[in-house]
Formats: sequence, structure tokens, C-alpha cells
Amino acid sequence: MTNTINLPQPELKMLREILYFLRPSEERQVWLVGGSIRDLLRGFKSLPDLDLTTSFNPLSAAREYARKTGAGFVVLDEERQVVRVVRTYNDEHYTFDISRFRAENIDEDLRARDFTINAIAAPLYLPGDSEKAVGDLLQTDGGSGSGELALYDPLEGREHLRQGLIIPCSDSLFTDDPLRLMRAFRFSAIFNANFSPQLHRMIVNQASLLSGVSGERIRDELFKVLQVDNSTHWVRIMHETGILKVIFPQLAICEGVEQNEWHHLDVFEHSVLTLENLEKALLIQDRPEWWPMFTKYLNENLSGNRSYLQLLKLGCLLHDLGKPYCKRIDNDSGKVIFHGHEMEGVRIARSICESLRLSVNESNYLQLLVKNHMRPGVMLQQGITDKRLFRFFSETGRDGLGIALLSLADRYSAQGSLSTDELAEFELGIMSIMQVFYEQMKKPKLAPFLNGNDLITLFNLKPGPDFKRILDILEEAQFLGEVTSREEAMIKVSELLAT
Repeated sequence: MTNTINLPQPELKMLREILYFLRPSEERQVWLVGGSIRDLLRGFKSLPDLDLTTSFNPLSAAREYARKTGAGFVVLDEERQVVRVVRTYNDEHYTFDISRFRAENIDEDLRARDFTINAIAAPLYLPGDSEKAVGDLLQTDGGSGSGELALYDPLEGREHLRQGLIIPCSDSLFTDDPLRLMRAFRFSAIFNANFSPQLHRMIVNQASLLSGVSGERIRDELFKVLQVDNSTHWVRIMHETGILKVIFPQLAICEGVEQNEWHHLDVFEHSVLTLENLEKALLIQDRPEWWPMFTKYLNENLSGNRSYLQLLKLGCLLHDLGKPYCKRIDNDSGKVIFHGHEMEGVRIARSICESLRLSVNESNYLQLLVKNHMRPGVMLQQGITDKRLFRFFSETGRDGLGIALLSLADRYSAQGSLSTDELAEFELGIMSIMQVFYEQMKKPKLAPFLNGNDLITLFNLKPGPDFKRILDILEEAQFLGEVTSREEAMIKVSELLAT
């Protein structure tokens, strides 16, 4: 196991710069800590974020460094003496977070951190003259040295990183900061690591502490879990440990809500299995030629650093939340029905988006998923027609692609006695719906025979709901070939106004 790390050259250069201002010495200790060391040990070749901790207040020195170099500077927490400096080098942005010890010394500071894999440090000072100390510590030959640093690892974080274990630094881990309950899942998911038995017990016993954490802080950690390929695994552990019912009480009440003969699982297990089947579908290699365009779309960010894919995964968990409120027994057949559950689910999804402080665009996307998750299956059942496909994609745009894949995952998760075994046929139907979207993209957009100005001048109409409805009908009729000229379009409008 390595006892040293080697800093990459850009980070080494900037570290020398900032150390010149921090003037490290035995009395003014400066340590490299946290994720940057962990990531170097994991083989990362670049460190866009570096954390430093000091035995003194670093604010004035960091401010002077930023002023002299033109770097960005912000005080993150004046009381705890935490500052951030953002430096640009070779067109890349690097962030230094510098904070005073969380305790009296480095050992207690490391013990006050969250997990042992994040509690590895490297001293950036040596006894004696500070300038000589920095030069010796980061010794180079003509500016191209290795920047080798010795590691200090009293909590054995390196060994736990090697073993793939997430182990708490102290028993006060969650009482000090309840958000660490979510951070445990984030690190476990990203590193594909396991909780130590002690950590697992702590999460179960203290899960309720998470209820006091703000929605946006929970959101940020949750979405980092959803970014991994098999996030379902950690969602299930969230459920087992009691975390999920704190985050999504609306999902927790779905447990034990039995469904009809189309389903083999209750609403909760069905929802989690839908997420699992979506993730499996995304890993299948043998896909149509347009599939890379679809995955590129999913990986685009919808808001901030949150992608369509992460929100689609969340949509899998939310898509049936309306069922507990809409469960009824049909008078004629005696069967369980859930009429209107998708619209009730939209209401609940909107509330969840508000609690997580998601953007308007994210909220609209999730509501669109929940509202339309059954629609592709209904189209396949009724028969795919150009009109149905046009209306589907005119209302949903490319988001209809995510809806279609959600519908497929939903279908694979419903294996009740009334379900047929024609899953392969259903999947082919979903793929054909998605393919139509890309075929339509290849076609040149038709110039409308009539536009809004025509409706105003020729028919004396004013903009409003009917105005848009007429334009939408004309667009559909032109696409389907039912209207082929300006004259036919004018006749169509006259007919619409007469009804």
C-alpha cells in the first residue's frame, strides 16, 4: 500500500503559488486533505477540486492570493473560517477549499470528518524555515518534479478504500451533520462500496435525523446516487435502512398496496422494479442505429448538473404514486382499478419537486413522465397510427422518448396472471414508436399554409386558446396529408369556426 502520492503538474504549480501566501511552518500547519487524496489513490490524473486545512485562520492569506493572481474568491463560512478560491490555469478551472482545523489538531480534525476514506491527509509544511520547507516538500527539477507527498492516515482510510468499505470516522457522524446519511449512499454508490456493519446500524438507528435536512441538500446527494448505472441497488438499501421513507413518504405508503391481476407486486415493489428494468434496458448493447442519439439526449443536463437520465430514473419511482389514492373495486367486475392514478400522481410529483427544490423545467418533465407513462402502451393496444404518433410527439417532443422507455420498463415490471408473455412484441412496438421520432427529424419541416397573421387578417380572430387549437389542427392535418394547399387550409378553418 502506497505511503505517498504524486501531484499532477498543474495542481503542483498552483499549490506552490498558494503556499507562498499561506507561509506554512510548524506553527502554521497546512495539510492537503479529503477527496483529492482519495481520488489520487483511485488513479485520477487530474484534481479540479483540492481541499486544504490549516491550523490558523486562512482567510486573509487566501484573499491576498486571489487578489495577486486574479483568482475568484468567496468566504463560504466566516464563523468556521472556510474560504474558496477558484483559479484558472491552461483554460481549466481549479477550486481550492481552505478551512481552519475543525478541532484542536489534525488528528481531531480527521476524526471530525465523515468517512475514513475522506480522512487521509498529507502535510504541506516541514519544521524550520517556511520557504525552504515548501521548496523541499515539493522539490522539482527545472519545474518538472513529481510533487511527492507523504500520507498521514491514522484512521486507515487507504485500507478501507482498497477493501471497498465505507466506515464512519466517529460515533457522532450523523448527529454532527445528518446530511451524511445521504453522503454515505453517495460514496457507496459511486465507489461501489459496502457499508461497514457499524455504519449500517448507525443509519438504521438515526435515519429520522434526515427529516431535519433541507430538500435541496438531500436532492444533491440523491441525484449523485441516481447517476450510477445500478442505482436501484442503493435505493433498495435506502428502503431497508429507513432512509427512503424519510425522503419520499409518498412512495413508502405504496408498500403493501396490492394491485390487480396485471401485476405480481405491490405498488412500491413494482415502482422499484421499474427503475431496475429501466437501468437494465439502458445497458443492452444490441440497439437500433438511432440509440446513440437517444442516450446522448438522456445524458444532457436539464437543469444545473442534473441530467434527463437522472430525472427519468426518479420518474420510475414516482410514476404510480397516485395509485394508493385511486384504488377502487369495480362494481361490475369486482376487480381492482386505479382510474385517474396518473393525474393524481402528477399532483404528488409536483409536490415532491417543490420539496426537493427542483427547477420548473425539471418539475414539468417529471409531471409529463407521470401523466403519460401509460400512453405508449395504450397506443400499442389501440394500434399505432400516424395521427396518434403525431399527437404524442407534438405534445411531448423528444421527452416522449423517455416516456416510451419508462412505459417499457413499467410493462416488464408487471407480470400478473392477466399479463401476456408477449414482452418481446411489446418492446418492438416501443422501439418502433421511438424510431418514428428520429425518422420525423430527418424530414424537412413543412412551412404552414396558414399562420397566426392569416387567422387575424383573413378570419378576424384574436390570439387565445381557440387560436392555438386551430393552428395545431392545421399542422396535424398538413402533416397527415389531409390538407395539401392554402385553399384547403382556409376551408378547414371555416369548417372549424362553423362548429
